[in-house]
Amino acid sequence: MRQHSTSQKLLDSVSALLPFIKQAAAESEQLGHLRNDVLEALFEQRLFRLFIPQTYNGEPTDLLTALRVFELVASADGATGWLVMIGAGGGLFSGFIEDVAAREIFAPERAVIAGSGTPSGMATTTVNGFNVSGRWAYASGAHHATWFTANCQIDGNGNEITAVAVPADQVTIHNTWSVFGMQATGSHDFSIDAVAVTKAYTFSLANEPLLDDPIFRCPLETLASLSFASVAIGIAQHALTAFSEFAQHKYLPACSQPLAEDADVQQRCDRAHRLIFSARDRLYQLAEEVWKQAENGHNPEEALRHQVQQAGVDMVQDCLTAIDLLKARAGMMAVFNDSAFGRAWRDLHTLSQHAFVTPK
Repeated sequence: MRQHSTSQKLLDSVSALLPFIKQAAAESEQLGHLRNDVLEALFEQRLFRLFIPQTYNGEPTDLLTALRVFELVASADGATGWLVMIGAGGGLFSGFIEDVAAREIFAPERAVIAGSGTPSGMATTTVNGFNVSGRWAYASGAHHATWFTANCQIDGNGNEITAVAVPADQVTIHNTWSVFGMQATGSHDFSIDAVAVTKAYTFSLANEPLLDDPIFRCPLETLASLSFASVAIGIAQHALTAFSEFAQHKYLPACSQPLAEDADVQQRCDRAHRLIFSARDRLYQLAEEVWKQAENGHNPEEALRHQVQQAGVDMVQDCLTAIDLLKARAGMMAVFNDSAFGRAWRDLHTLSQHAFVTPK
């Protein structure tokens, strides 16, 4: 695990990338995937390897540092932050897959996982494993993934689920991600047609991890709630920054003062700041509790897991409230495709529709 000085070096390196990520965001959005030079920069910083252990050529990082990375990148561009978070999150599976398969999947320097947790495929039992077919939605990072993971029902039994890992060249990607936000994530559908998968390339996160790294003691739902919130906070911070810069130079009709000096705008900015700051503070408090238990070799207690799940919903909703407060005074800036504020608003509203963070 990274020591403090190494973690700070990583965060400093990510911070240095932010202007470059911001500059590329509009073009990545138009492309529907990250611009190639941005993707190369993320590979160079090894940001997709934060949860992969050293034994598989990873860059193992403590949970709080990883969340700060996700937040930082999202503060420059929401879609890029989402893709770093999802790509790094796939490293969680490396602790549950047999060694030979895990080494093949995760050890390559440019390894990235995309996939789906919805069991919308079928795994038919064979002598050596399974024959897998199906179609899955919302595979963020499909454009640059090297392997895809997918949950399948075993022999049509909805109560028996296994996850499979399949190389990208055995997957068909369907161009389905036509949305108004998070466009650059390329979260397309993918399908697998009668592919043989041996048991070594199957896994279940419900089983005990095969490796001892603390990250493998963090349940997927817990990790997702914290990670999604970190991206939401970064996007909301980006929106607040963009709005504040806009308000300093925007003059109301027949008024000699900029919008930033309007009392209502100041109140909205102050409230948005408080909402974002409070969400960030809560995020890292909860992450610290989860990580402390994981470092002690324990899965988070059930009460803490429920607390994190509800907090993930609340933090995203607070970020939505903050950004909507600002949009009400953003005028036409909010609706143009090349507006940084408009992109942040669209990205956050799209993120908020994910099942993990929608109000129950």
